Amino acid sequence: MIDSARLPLVELTRNGLYLPDAELYLDARSAPGTVFVSHAHADHCSVASRILCTPETAALHSARRGARDAVELRFGERLRMGDATVTLQSAGHALGSAMIVADGPRGRVAYTGDYKLRPNPFSPPVEIPRCDTLVMECTFGEPRYRFPGDVELLAQLFAFVDETRALGATPVLLAYALGKGQEMLYHLTAAGYDVVLHGAIANMCQLHETLGYTFPGPGRWSRYRKGDIGDRVLITTPSTRKTAMVQKLEAKRIVYLTGWAYHPGAFNIYKDCDLVLPISDHADFDELVRTAVESGASRIYTVHGMPGFSAHLRSMGIDAEHLAEHPNTATDGGEDEPPDGAGAGSGEGTAPGAQLGLGL
Repeated sequence: MIDSARLPLVELTRNGLYLPDAELYLDARSAPGTVFVSHAHADHCSVASRILCTPETAALHSARRGARDAVELRFGERLRMGDATVTLQSAGHALGSAMIVADGPRGRVAYTGDYKLRPNPFSPPVEIPRCDTLVMECTFGEPRYRFPGDVELLAQLFAFVDETRALGATPVLLAYALGKGQEMLYHLTAAGYDVVLHGAIANMCQLHETLGYTFPGPGRWSRYRKGDIGDRVLITTPSTRKTAMVQKLEAKRIVYLTGWAYHPGAFNIYKDCDLVLPISDHADFDELVRTAVESGASRIYTVHGMPGFSAHLRSMGIDAEHLAEHPNTATDGGEDEPPDGAGAGSGEGTAPGAQLGLGL
């Protein structure tokens, strides 16, 4: 007879991570039961017939990957699933992004999904979950990835925009369609800049406003139309930086917004950009360490990033293991990827296509 008390709180299955007490899969592309979808970035959306998520993620998921039978749970609400009670709390990563906490008969397990502890204008403040077992993403789990504060980074961004406009050129900001695009638009319009948006970003901004999450003035925003930028700031997706939309601008300066700015090869990798700023919607190294310590977890699994981070936690006396070989680590093309040559084995980052959750 199997002693259920000795079974793990988190299991690895052919469909990815699974919480047996809650009968719930975590960010699985596909699964026979219910899948918790932490947020609506492409590499976390699911084709499962039934998903659990916040109402905002359900709406974004429907717009990006089609409607699902969605069990919608607001932050702080409690829901009985299997033998556990689950709650969702803010992950600070993008609109609707959530961590999940499952309280079962054998203990409490938490899964962060992609997250950051720094403020996000579209998310409530993030609280580190207290738990027995923690599954946490660790994309930037190396000491070199310590990001400056938002005030400093935004001041650098605004200075870049002002300098570019003074030169009579168009400031081009590269940010992916959901998450960072809206976060940067929020700060730019609040600072009084008028902004024009690539269509994919504009679509998500319109949905934000439909859901009640508006962008402050006095700056205004509109959808990009060919030949109609004027003296406004252009926010477009990283994949467009070498297309005619950007390259045929008469005068331009490009800034890439990514945590990989601190990658040792960033200067060469992004040499077609005038500036690379470490603006990320993922936790940096210090936030990751803080999360592990303050969770109080007796067992930690790290995913979505660098195996060296779990080794660092072990050096601190924390029981940690990196989960690298399981179905949840393969990406089918997320919002943004690490720079080429960032091999996990080289200590220089995460290999493209090797991890889940690379909207950075």
